[in-house]
Amino acid sequence: MSPLRTIFEVRNEPSKVIDAYGGMNNRFGMGALLARKLVEKGVSAVEIDLGGWDNHGNIFQTIRTGNGPRLDKGMGNLVKELDERGMWKNTVVMWMGEFGRTPRINQNGGRDHWGRVWSVVIGGGAIKGGQAYGSTSADGTDVKDGATTLGDLYATVFKGLGIDPTTQVRDNLGRPMAIADGKPIKELVG
Repeated sequence: MSPLRTIFEVRNEPSKVIDAYGGMNNRFGMGALLARKLVEKGVSAVEIDLGGWDNHGNIFQTIRTGNGPRLDKGMGNLVKELDERGMWKNTVVMWMGEFGRTPRINQNGGRDHWGRVWSVVIGGGAIKGGQAYGSTSADGTDVKDGATTLGDLYATVFKGLGIDPTTQVRDNLGRPMAIADGKPIKELVG
C-alpha cells in the first residue's frame, strides 16, 4: 500500500531514460535505473547484479556484444544521472567481481580465475576521481604497487561516504567489531 511502491515500476520512466540505460532488455541497465530511483528516495545501499563476468571462453565476442555494452550503458548513465541530480557527492558507486581474471587468454579464448590481482572501479562521495591507483607487474600476474586488502577497500568506501571505518558494531553474539577491517586508501580519500 506504500506510495513508494511505484519506484519499482521502471516501465513508467520516459522512453528516453529507458533507452539511455540500454532499454528494457538490459536487465543490468534497468537495475541501474532502479538503483538511481532508490537512492533518490533515501535507500542507503543498493546492489546490482550484472549476471556474471565469468568468461572462460569467447571473451572478446562476449565483451563486445554482451556484458560490455550492458555495463557501459547502465553504469555510465547511472553515474551521469547521479551527477546531474546532485547525488554524486553523497553516493559511492563500486564495480567489482569476487576476484580477478588471468592476464593471459586461455585455449578457449577466455580468461580464468586469478585471485592475486583484480580491478575495481570506485567513485563518488569523497572519493578522489579521475585516477588509477596501484599497478601490476609487466605481465599482469602480480601486484607491483599499491597492494590493497578487501578491508582497505571497504574502509575506503565507508570513508568516501563520510562514515568512520573504525565505527564499532556488534555481531549476533554481542562482540564488538569494526565495520571495516582495514585502512582507507589515502590516495583515494585523503
